[in-house]
Amino acid sequence: MTGNLTDEDSLAVRIGARLRELRQRRGMTLAVLSKACGVSVSYLSAVEKGVNHPSLQTLAAVTDALGVTIPEVLAQEGRATSTRARLPERGPGIVELSHPLLSLRACAVSAIAGERGTCPLDLDERNLFLYVVTGSVVVDVDGESFALGPGDALDATTPGTVSWTSPGASTVTWTSCPSRHG
Repeated sequence: MTGNLTDEDSLAVRIGARLRELRQRRGMTLAVLSKACGVSVSYLSAVEKGVNHPSLQTLAAVTDALGVTIPEVLAQEGRATSTRARLPERGPGIVELSHPLLSLRACAVSAIAGERGTCPLDLDERNLFLYVVTGSVVVDVDGESFALGPGDALDATTPGTVSWTSPGASTVTWTSCPSRHG
């Protein structure tokens, strides 16, 4: 018994729709994607419509040409697309705030007076944004110091080295994302 599945419930249809959305977001035609991944235009069209189920090898070629990973395309299939994190209520520590499948990385650092450290996020070809929730922090970006207080933010394009010092207790959110220039 197959049940009452609609076309929208089909895994092939959902994957095809995601691949079409990714292709269109990148301004690619089926012909351009076909050339980039070595799969015929007619087959790609059938995959996007959910008529054909791509093999793992074909899906890997298509996602590579689109600049995404297979897990990124399948992320919604587990239906656990929302995650929750909480800033530390007291005491020092780092809390990861972003989902591991996102390109955006985020964490919160709660520090005690005098604590210091380096950027808690990977900065390889990534931009950095931080926001001071409470307290104050002095951030050194590539040799330039910035004194920040509650409500202040700092944005740095592909910084090389980042360190920080917390003169008093503080909570700072740190976010990084891939550089468009990297």
